[in-house]
Amino acid sequence: MTEGLFREDAYLKTCTATVLEVNDRGGVILDRSNFYATGGGQPGDSGTLTLADGSGIAIATTVYGEDRSQIVHVAEDAATLPAVGETVELALDWPRRFGMMRVHTALHLMCALVPFPVTGGQISPDGGRLDFDIDDPGAIDKETLQAGLQELVRADHVISQ
Repeated sequence: MTEGLFREDAYLKTCTATVLEVNDRGGVILDRSNFYATGGGQPGDSGTLTLADGSGIAIATTVYGEDRSQIVHVAEDAATLPAVGETVELALDWPRRFGMMRVHTALHLMCALVPFPVTGGQISPDGGRLDFDIDDPGAIDKETLQAGLQELVRADHVISQ
């Protein structure tokens, strides 16, 4: 089982962990991770695993294992993977993660203003979208929605996980 450190501290940029397994597809499974795994329309984190010898492995994405109790760090290429039992340092691609956090929060603010059910959504490093079940497309006024979003941002509400 991988302890998801991001659940307690979304701002944790680095941590150390122990390699529990390297699966048959080259995914690295650790005892703990600050990398968010793909889920709910949001891509998994990327970054670097640094081995004890100082060499680095670029992590392209992070996904859940079959039973969701494991977080699998997927290497970008055919890098030399760590050995089971090895201690590694994880470092997030912080600008990418922080950008997705900001988009995620903005989409929650939009949900507070749009009085229709959400039917889907997606977040990426470059932006995001929400799909709403709206019977009447004229029921939403872009300028009113934009003004409402700006008002929520200016109010500087506390954001929690």
